[in-house]
Amino acid sequence: MKMSRKMLKKAWLPLALLIIVSMLATAACAEKETREIKNPDSFIQAKIRDVDSLDPAYAYDTDSGEIIQAIYEPLIYFDGRSTSKFVKVLCTEYSISDEGKTYRFKIRKGVKFHNGNDLTPEDVEYTFERGMVQDRHGGPQWMFFEPLLGVSSSRTDDGLIPLDDIKNAVEVDEDWVQFNLAEPYAPFLTVLTGTWACIVDKEWCVEQGDWDGTQASYEEPDNPEASATPLNDETNGTGPFMLDRWDKGVEIVLERNDDYWGKKASFKTFITKVENEWANRKQELLNGDLDWTFVPRVNAVELEGVEGLEVYTDLPHLSNDALFFQFQIAAGSSYVGSGKLDGEGIPLDFFSDLDVRLGFTYCFDWDTYIEDAFLGELEQTASPLVRGLSYLNPGQEMYSLDLEKAEDHLRQAWNGQVWERGFKLTLTYNPGNLERQTACQILKDNLLKVNPKFQVAVEGVKEAVFQDEVFAGKNPIFQLGWQADWPDPHNFIRPFMHSQGFWSGMQGYGSPEIDALIAQGVRETDPGKRKEVYYELQQIYHDDAPGIMLGQHLGRRYFQDWVKGFIYNPADPANTGHVSNLSKGY
Repeated sequence: MKMSRKMLKKAWLPLALLIIVSMLATAACAEKETREIKNPDSFIQAKIRDVDSLDPAYAYDTDSGEIIQAIYEPLIYFDGRSTSKFVKVLCTEYSISDEGKTYRFKIRKGVKFHNGNDLTPEDVEYTFERGMVQDRHGGPQWMFFEPLLGVSSSRTDDGLIPLDDIKNAVEVDEDWVQFNLAEPYAPFLTVLTGTWACIVDKEWCVEQGDWDGTQASYEEPDNPEASATPLNDETNGTGPFMLDRWDKGVEIVLERNDDYWGKKASFKTFITKVENEWANRKQELLNGDLDWTFVPRVNAVELEGVEGLEVYTDLPHLSNDALFFQFQIAAGSSYVGSGKLDGEGIPLDFFSDLDVRLGFTYCFDWDTYIEDAFLGELEQTASPLVRGLSYLNPGQEMYSLDLEKAEDHLRQAWNGQVWERGFKLTLTYNPGNLERQTACQILKDNLLKVNPKFQVAVEGVKEAVFQDEVFAGKNPIFQLGWQADWPDPHNFIRPFMHSQGFWSGMQGYGSPEIDALIAQGVRETDPGKRKEVYYELQQIYHDDAPGIMLGQHLGRRYFQDWVKGFIYNPADPANTGHVSNLSKGY
């Protein structure tokens, strides 16, 4: 068929548009490709806090952990984004036997420490024994004492536990290292992924003046200050990076280990700067001088639409926040008014009444809190467990704002006396903490809507005062949270529900029945049976309402768009993931 000029014009129009779009896309791509990649052989980041210690057995903070995991290595680590599957690092095989009480690891051969010493099974044995011998107060070693010896520390009322107990818990058998647990401990493999389980060189440590493995020097390294441990600022690991220098409070610089036994890192240097001022970090990021930096949530809007940045959002952190009811407020508290249920205060055991707790819970507005305090970057949770943990019940019932139900429960509380007489109490927050202030204000406003006799004052106190009074039991309600040591439900359930848990013990919540369930959950090695236990515990927390679970934190990461290879694992102490996985390019 012969086509007219008009028909030809119509036929060519879509093709012409396609060509134009293609040319524009090519031009945009070319423009991106021509953007200069700054410092191509280095990864440079800026944070607001410095490293506390480079000693794997001592450090218990994520800033230290990020650097330690680049220098040292554990026996096993998480597989990619998983928090329940593992890859072998400094071991080539492992087995579990004796109904979950014996763990054996065959140590990888051909691995050298940065000083050239060979990795041996004796180094692995020494690493764990050294950590338990050191056992600094408030440090991470409880995570080994609990499964290996059934205690929380090396210190007892009668002095230090026998060294033989520690040595018998970790033993060498030719090419293998064996851990002898006091009882089955289901999350033990997960514990071994932490930086506190990174392997050190025994010979080198002893040369630095560290514990020599004998009874004679057993007591000397117990509970040291950071500066007293020889590995505080000197390192010798097997990892992909080595310490070049640490200018405390300014920056820490690592250099690539070119003799690394595994895949070599892309970067020759890994630099972490300490910069408290957001304005300075922002400018360096925009200039391309930083590959990643910490961006406060309130400042995220300043980077909306900025070209050249790769932004990852809604990343679930293994952490949560909660409002905790104090079941027995400490005598002398200035936040309980008259201290009686007379309309002018509350009794010290005010929150021991379930209807009071439920009434307050139904007065909380999660939608407002998440939007106003977290700019949408919080996900409501039904229990202490968060997304990323095994045995989280996705169908667990959650509370929501319901002032009618709040009224029903508060009318019943204390045999009707709460509704008839009203109450006065004070909630505190530290100024500058928008999250705590917003939560207090929400409860104040909604309780007043339920009954004008419900008088809540909201008072700002200094951070140090807030912390001291919380730990002294003086706050009727206090808001704090939890960040995972390792990703297992036991690490969240115990601090929130055990009678001696970190938070529950402080607030006076718990029972022998709950304690027994928690013990069953951590000992049970059958996944199906563990699931049943943790589902039951989640339901108990909901029914008992010992606190108001606020939610799980969601995070963001801001990288230059030339940074490739970011793998987000919520259990990783580093905001960037393992730097050895990253590279630069377009």
